[in-house]
Amino acid sequence: MTGIHIVNRRASTSTNMMVMSLEAKDMALPTIEIYSDIHCPWTYLTIYRLRKVWPAYAGRLQVAWRALSLEYINKRGTPKPVLDVEIDLIRQIEPELPIQRWPRPDWQWPVTFWPAFEALACAQAQGHAAAFAMSWALRHAFFAEGRCPSLRHELLDIARTVAGEVALDLARFEQDWDQGRYKGSVIVESRRGWHELRVAGSPTFVLPDGRQVADLGVGEADIDEERGIVRSYTPYPGDPLDAIRGMLEDALRGAGGTP
Repeated sequence: MTGIHIVNRRASTSTNMMVMSLEAKDMALPTIEIYSDIHCPWTYLTIYRLRKVWPAYAGRLQVAWRALSLEYINKRGTPKPVLDVEIDLIRQIEPELPIQRWPRPDWQWPVTFWPAFEALACAQAQGHAAAFAMSWALRHAFFAEGRCPSLRHELLDIARTVAGEVALDLARFEQDWDQGRYKGSVIVESRRGWHELRVAGSPTFVLPDGRQVADLGVGEADIDEERGIVRSYTPYPGDPLDAIRGMLEDALRGAGGTP
């Protein structure tokens, strides 16, 4: 894992059309796609930082959240011991980030996050603001509050919280989730991310011109998953917020916007 990794891969038009689910009114703004897993702690850290700088770019850029299931590519749920090690490291990297190890009994550990991906897609269908808020709320519920975003009642409660902050039609959200309206699309997105775009990992930002940016300002970690230890960690040498700002400026320039 490195500070910033840019790959010049470009998405195919046909697949883009298949997975785009933003409201038509939002499409005028340059769009950054974020391919990520909801229970990836590195994504949680990156989004925490993104939210700090986002007010300066809101109205000039928008985010489209894309499912990138680690469960899909690894053919297993993420082992809790691995996540524990990553969480301990990230708490040292960003002490103010609200994150903790799973506080409940191990038997309550979420074995899948597909339902959470669907919840995010349901929110995204209602617009950019709803998706941005839901993306954070799902991750915060898991990492900060020890809640299981695989359970229907938890997802509906998280949606109610989001609806108190931004415009989100709860009845529509519940109906879309119950009917599995976006079940297929989140699987398509994961396939596209891993197999077509061949992204480096979670999170990967796909800029409007097709360039990919991964490992954004997080440093370089070498983790022994078998032994559950951090072999080494090299901090990012600059200001992580500046790294995110730089990526957003590149997105504006690549889209022909005004930085």
